[in-house]
Amino acid sequence: MPNSAYPSRVRKPRNPVGRALLERERFQRAGWKVGTVGEFLELTPAEEDLIETKLRLGGLVRALRERSHLSQAALAKRIGSSQPRVAKIESHDPEVSLDLQMKAIFASRPSASRELAALIRKWEAPISARGPAHTRRLVKTRSPLLGRNTKTAA
Repeated sequence: MPNSAYPSRVRKPRNPVGRALLERERFQRAGWKVGTVGEFLELTPAEEDLIETKLRLGGLVRALRERSHLSQAALAKRIGSSQPRVAKIESHDPEVSLDLQMKAIFASRPSASRELAALIRKWEAPISARGPAHTRRLVKTRSPLLGRNTKTAA
């Protein structure tokens, strides 16, 4: 039985991205408005980023727990919670808070706290102190002592 989403004379793409593009075009031709979830829900870029981060953290909790050879029950005991709650963290339940996700990450990977602290210090550092000098912007100036053009860090 032919798939009604694709006319029999059009070759169906094998990759999911190609199929998704064909579906999008088909809906647009039929008069439907096609967009992203963020556009539909009128989310700001910051809200979209927060949702994406929470989804990624849920997957990270599972990966770190498995890498540490911990069961969900063992991780739950470390964070003072229950096994079903850890299952909710890992399954991207929207009711799970960001602080519970971070607590599970810190309990699964002891060095995570230090790594996050280092990242925060990097964000707090003044721009002039960030990275090596070659990443700073160079400005061409005329040196009065040398009588020629030189480049200095701005």
